Amino acid sequence: MKTQIRMGVFESNSSSMHSLCVMKNEGKYTPQEITHDMWLWDDSKTGEKNCIWIPYEEDLYFGRSPFRALASFSDKWLYACASLVEEYNDDTYKELLRIVKKYVPTLKKIELPKKCKYIPNKDNEEYNADNYYQEGMTEEELNKFLSDKEEQYGIEINYWTDSENESWRFNIPDTGSVDEDILSGFLKKENITLEEFISNKKYVVIQDGDETCYFSGMKEAGLINMNAIDHEYPEGEWWER
Repeated sequence: MKTQIRMGVFESNSSSMHSLCVMKNEGKYTPQEITHDMWLWDDSKTGEKNCIWIPYEEDLYFGRSPFRALASFSDKWLYACASLVEEYNDDTYKELLRIVKKYVPTLKKIELPKKCKYIPNKDNEEYNADNYYQEGMTEEELNKFLSDKEEQYGIEINYWTDSENESWRFNIPDTGSVDEDILSGFLKKENITLEEFISNKKYVVIQDGDETCYFSGMKEAGLINMNAIDHEYPEGEWWER
């Protein structure tokens, strides 16, 4: 997700350079194309087949490397999740879940990787609010906070303290991140839905970095068939943006 540093300004110390290509040939993914790079697992409790999708943590982070073209249904779903979801199980995540369940009828749930969060422990005798960037919580306050999150997320959240009892620790689903959200602007400019972006082959995300500019180099070398691309977003080469 983007990080706001100054009022009204979004900055990043990364040199990612992502673009979205709209190809001239369009079409929906077949069921086989949709699931070929998904890790679908069986439910050991119920015996249901291919009903749990477990993405890898690295599949949810989109920076300046490695260079790749995100052209599959699952890659674009993960990119959308990393770009647009503010918090697990928010309205955007629920829409993404609806989309993938529509196209993968056997899917029952997605098990995202977990990330560890911490909150300073106010019950610690040495607690000093000035030492932390966020306000601490007592165990009573933490239980109320996590109870609300459990209801919001629809999952159970366990907590523990670190080795020095300075902070409370707990795991929550990791929805990923991108250095800059260009997808929101793209959807608005193209006047398309999130489902159309994910399900139509004509939309391809290029993940690149402006210190390498592999995509521009491949164009200049004639390795890219420019006749197959209708247009790109944002427009222009990286030095013009």
